[in-house]
Amino acid sequence: MAETTQNQNLTQLDTGTYEIIRKRLDGHSEELRNQLNQLNDARKEVFGSIETQLIANDRINTSNYCIAKDIIAIGDQCIFGYNVHIGLRSGISLQDVFSIYEFQNNTFQHSSLELLANEKFSGDFQNLYRYYKDAFFSRFVRQGTYLYMVFQISKNAGDFKAFKWLVKDGQLIYIDARSEHEIKHPVQYEFRWSRVQREMQRTGKHPHVSVLDRVFVETVGGDLTIKVEDNTDDGLGIYREEVEYKDQSLDDAEYMFANLGNLIALKIRPYQEGFRYFVYNEKIQQVRRVDALEQSGVLLPEGHGLIFANGYYLQTGEMKIFEQEEMGAQFERRIVSPNGEDYLYVFYNRDKGAYVLLLYNVIAQEVETPIYCNGFTLFENGELCYFKSEREPTKHHSIQIWQTPFIKGDILPSQHQDNYLYKVGNKDIVKVMSECYEILTLIKKEDTYEDLYLDIEKKCMATIDSYYWLDRPEAFDIAAPLKKIKKSATSAIDEYEKKISLKAATAAQVESVASKATGLFKDIAYESFDNVADFVGSLSRIRSLKGEMISLKDLRYADLDTIVRLEEEANQHTDRLSNACISFLLEENALLPYQTKITEQRALLESAGTARHTEEVEEATNQIGIELQLLIEVVSNLKIEDATQKTSIIDGISELFGELNQFKAGIKRKKNALRSEEGASEFNSQLQLLDQGIINFLDMADSPSKCDEYLTKMMVQLEELEGRFAEFDAFIEKLGEKREEVYASFENRRVQLIEARNNRTAALQRTAERIIAGMRNRMARFE
Repeated sequence: MAETTQNQNLTQLDTGTYEIIRKRLDGHSEELRNQLNQLNDARKEVFGSIETQLIANDRINTSNYCIAKDIIAIGDQCIFGYNVHIGLRSGISLQDVFSIYEFQNNTFQHSSLELLANEKFSGDFQNLYRYYKDAFFSRFVRQGTYLYMVFQISKNAGDFKAFKWLVKDGQLIYIDARSEHEIKHPVQYEFRWSRVQREMQRTGKHPHVSVLDRVFVETVGGDLTIKVEDNTDDGLGIYREEVEYKDQSLDDAEYMFANLGNLIALKIRPYQEGFRYFVYNEKIQQVRRVDALEQSGVLLPEGHGLIFANGYYLQTGEMKIFEQEEMGAQFERRIVSPNGEDYLYVFYNRDKGAYVLLLYNVIAQEVETPIYCNGFTLFENGELCYFKSEREPTKHHSIQIWQTPFIKGDILPSQHQDNYLYKVGNKDIVKVMSECYEILTLIKKEDTYEDLYLDIEKKCMATIDSYYWLDRPEAFDIAAPLKKIKKSATSAIDEYEKKISLKAATAAQVESVASKATGLFKDIAYESFDNVADFVGSLSRIRSLKGEMISLKDLRYADLDTIVRLEEEANQHTDRLSNACISFLLEENALLPYQTKITEQRALLESAGTARHTEEVEEATNQIGIELQLLIEVVSNLKIEDATQKTSIIDGISELFGELNQFKAGIKRKKNALRSEEGASEFNSQLQLLDQGIINFLDMADSPSKCDEYLTKMMVQLEELEGRFAEFDAFIEKLGEKREEVYASFENRRVQLIEARNNRTAALQRTAERIIAGMRNRMARFE
């Protein structure tokens, strides 16, 4: 019992240590966050900062009613492209498709078409509409120093013509009208899809394919299942969804994957269906379906994760899906700000002529609210202008103007070139802040995140080792909290293992009690309850079980919901059985089984020939008393409308109690009598054995020291006998006399031995003296 209590105390100490480390980590993370804020403020002061914010709303006015399609900036000018309904007009002119505007003070001022003045272009433009009656302007495409004006010539979005221009010093130089083959989407997947090979298959009752031995996929049994255990004995997994053809085999489906660090992208095509796309996160063992991966999958900077047209998924498990207005958008291009902090991802749906703009910040590691538009452009000072096309033709086109950090060229010149942070460089500071915020994100994670503290430790170490300047006061000594976090994470690794062990042990105890409760409730459901003892026995078992449930609540990490549910179920069975018990007790001879038990025990007592037999009778009788006591509690706690019925039941039980108490008194008397007889016989035997021991030890005691040794042994035997026969006063008195006798015997023996030793010593002395005297006489006679 003492050992169990000690183990519980040690467990509480260990788990308390883990909680202390968690709080310590939270404190260090807050310290790191504060110092990062200071570093960020200093960085902005040294290098300047351009925040993304709305600066103006304006309107572009056109001469004709039209549907706006796109806009492109050329220096301080911009070309606005649109389509005018021709109606009864004989032809179309350049101003029916394009307008030029000067962008000044966040407004658009109408300008001439001189920027597009080129005879060859005018001829090609007229020929386009002459030969293609369904032609209409689609969008602008900027690739390096070239600008392409894209015109769709049929209802098929892939059927188009393009006019190519060279952009040079804010001017346009026309090239040709045969360059549509140069307009291509970039590679839509910045990772390589790998096909599952046959050797990756695992056969069994529920076969699956193994993807890097980290995740396991199958489409058999009527559903697509993704598992985290290489177990073919069952078809359970962490994710499943139905497939159309229930009877397909493992070979009927097509499986592809891409390894993205903590993430694994999955591309699965069940039999005669289209591909389905998923992202599995190994750290949190979570699967999310991402349909946007059908169009594209782009990697975020610094290996942060994956971005697609309607959201993103980070390595740390953060995922966000936007309710996208335009589906089917493909990756168009990536725009990086000069400070290396902000990224603009452009996706385009060519069927609907719509853009999706996603702005990602590497420090915050999140995407702001996406921008859905039909046309956008960026000016050299970072002004982002975009619009949404009206459904009906109009002359007035609303356009929003945002200030962004996506300026052209390098960052603005700094006036703090002598500052230490300027020597470090803005991009390195941004990378450090990004890595530190990733550490802060990990600290917020639940400890179910796989290898959480090991990852924190590694990232802290890698960050400290990679940047020499972190401990400088100019960098606000970012290294100090990182070292503290690393140290706490190292301590948490071992403590977390202890916590896991404790949670497992607690879960096992809860499961054991739950299993016991399930069995008990099942037994009660099938019990016939022919006599009152059956009721009392079941109620007693339920009471004992409820005591175990209450004890479970004191365990750390116990599943309280499960415990409460079990308690409620136990209470329901208790109430039902108690009511049934009352109904049974109102019947005649309901208490007869207890009377029968008492009679049986009385017969056993009369035939008992030893004290041990009387103790067995006493134990059985005490159990009868416990059952009667429980019966009284049941009756007392229930509401019985008829008081006479309640009184009758209690009186009947009380009579049994009286008879039982009298019987207990008789048991005690007979037990004491038998004990006295048995004790006297045993005591005499022990005394005889003790006498023999005294004689033996006295004979063996051939020195005073052995007398003391054997006397001690005899005294120990006497003390043991006193303990065994402490209930008998007469025996204690005899043992006292025997102690005096033993002591006197050994003392006499000791005196005898000492006297004999003294006599022998004296004799030896006299002999020696005679020998010496003789030697003297002989020496005197020598000449």
